[in-house]
Amino acid sequence: MTVAIRYVKNTMDGGGSPAIASTGSDYQLVAIDVLTTAGIAAGANANVLQWTGSGKIKSIASVFMRRTATGEVIPMGAVDQNTHTTITLDVTGKIINIALLAGAPAIPTNTTISFLLVIGNY
Repeated sequence: MTVAIRYVKNTMDGGGSPAIASTGSDYQLVAIDVLTTAGIAAGANANVLQWTGSGKIKSIASVFMRRTATGEVIPMGAVDQNTHTTITLDVTGKIINIALLAGAPAIPTNTTISFLLVIGNY
């Protein structure tokens, strides 16, 4: 089953609330599970997803990580800015990278990373 969502782009001019219409482009909301075959250590980073389908990743709506065997949720990091996990989308809109700072908890082998992505042409 595919869900179509409507993407509407608008710019705020600082003069109050922007008026937004329902016109725009249709995009897909896609859920993807990625199983890590190698861990990501603190201080390291890895490209964890490369979208090869048509269109590009417009946004990462949600990320959730859990150990596959136990179901234990892996934290994305604390409020401390020295120990957080950074998730980036490259300029092509096709590759998602996860980088861990030196004090961040490692992402172990056999971790399921669940992404909820908005994908479309733009």
